Amino acid sequence: MSDGFGHEKPFEGETNDWITPLWIIGAFNSLRNDGNSFFDLDPCISDTQPWDTARYGYRKVDDGLRKDWFGMVYCNPPYGNNVLAWADKMARHSNGVMLIFARVETAVWQSIIFPTASGFLFPRRRVAFARPDGTTPKSSAGAPSAFVSWGDSARYALFDLCRLGKIDGAFLPEAFCTIEMR
Repeated sequence: MSDGFGHEKPFEGETNDWITPLWIIGAFNSLRNDGNSFFDLDPCISDTQPWDTARYGYRKVDDGLRKDWFGMVYCNPPYGNNVLAWADKMARHSNGVMLIFARVETAVWQSIIFPTASGFLFPRRRVAFARPDGTTPKSSAGAPSAFVSWGDSARYALFDLCRLGKIDGAFLPEAFCTIEMR
């Protein structure tokens, strides 16, 4: 098992900075009736973030892995060998949603996500992440993605997004039972 997504070929264009599409953030924000952001903190926003994903954000220079997290967190982590560290911090914070590649065979899924997460939303189609300027490429990500929740509020949000058709896909309320094979 890999410990992250280091086996993925890195993007070799102008940037390796990919942003959650605005429609996804809009879907979460639509669950609130007061016009505020659904999320309190995004610990890994882009340096050139064209739209808010949360009320507050930590940029690369802030090092969101080292800072304290608060409230409802949204985390679309930088992919690579450190995905496990982001998932571990999210699991310990236990209140939020992570958008992550659905590479369920990796150590991050097997040792952190499946044992600790409260819900899963697997979108029907691959996510087309936005460039730093907000434009969306014609192609989608190189792998399927999943929204993973920790905490009841985040879990209910994923369920509602699926139920209301705001994010078309499959919602799972928990990981399947795993039995150690001998």
